Amino acid sequence: MPLLYPKPNPLQKANLCSRLFFWWLNPLFKIGHKRKLEEDDMYSVLPEDRSQHLGEELQGYWDQEVLRAQKDAREPSLMKAIVKCYGKSYLVLGMLTFLEVKAFPYRNMCPVVWRK
Repeated sequence: MPLLYPKPNPLQKANLCSRLFFWWLNPLFKIGHKRKLEEDDMYSVLPEDRSQHLGEELQGYWDQEVLRAQKDAREPSLMKAIVKCYGKSYLVLGMLTFLEVKAFPYRNMCPVVWRK
């Protein structure tokens, strides 16, 4: 299958600092600052983020949910399968976002807008 975006994704080789502060996106930001981004500017999707991989992972959790539901004589829940598949990563990201908002309230970041 041909890649939609042949440019390799710089996130694959990015170091920890680059990942934490999204520095790996700087070349794309520079292009976007100079002109409107085009399809050829985009990076290829990481293998773990491809829909094929994510769909197969969710399918596995769905199959488990169907088996559990049959065993418990109930209807299977897609929401339970989604939460089991992706819940941990979203919980961690949510907690980090919560801590960021609490540690750096928006009013301190933009004092002109929040002045009384």
